[in-house]
Amino acid sequence: MSSPVAAPWRQVLQEIWIEGQHLSAVGPGDVTVHLDHAERLAELLEPPTTAVDLGSGAGIPGLALAGLWPTSRWVLLDAAQRRTRLLERAVERLGWDDRVLVVHGRAEDLGRDPAHRGHHDLVTARLFGPPAAAAECGAPLLRVGGVLAVTEPPDPASGRWPAAALVPLGLEPLDPAPGLQRFRAVGPPEARFPRKPGVPVRRPLF
Repeated sequence: MSSPVAAPWRQVLQEIWIEGQHLSAVGPGDVTVHLDHAERLAELLEPPTTAVDLGSGAGIPGLALAGLWPTSRWVLLDAAQRRTRLLERAVERLGWDDRVLVVHGRAEDLGRDPAHRGHHDLVTARLFGPPAAAAECGAPLLRVGGVLAVTEPPDPASGRWPAAALVPLGLEPLDPAPGLQRFRAVGPPEARFPRKPGVPVRRPLF
């Protein structure tokens, strides 16, 4: 892996982050912390061929992981148009139009799109929503053998990911790492998942 400090894409993401703050599309704080987090994710995960970043915001970790894994192809999904427009500008500046697709929409809809359902090696979710929503929206996008990687708070409460509740989603927990919970897709989720937009948050499975 090349050093992210020397990578030209890192500077672009820093600029995009500042633009996003000016537009109130992302929160306060130094982007370096988030870039370092993405680098750590890359050390804990296998490089995918295709991946989806749920709730991409200003593109971290999705765009950062695309930079760290230069042969990977990504879908960056966000429900807020001001964020997807920001992402589109970033992709254009980086010249990654051939391997990074920005989608303005809902994860529940993407999970029922035949072009994406059961297709991807990796789904990442950082600040996407509660555990049950991340699991229900992420699982349908994975091929069997793919991995769902959800960023966790510093001190997560026990019982956040009940194994029995993950069975209908075709997910099996992998050994967690500090700040990260990983799941393997051991089979396809039941056909009823994901449910209609908004339902995974309003009526969580667990």
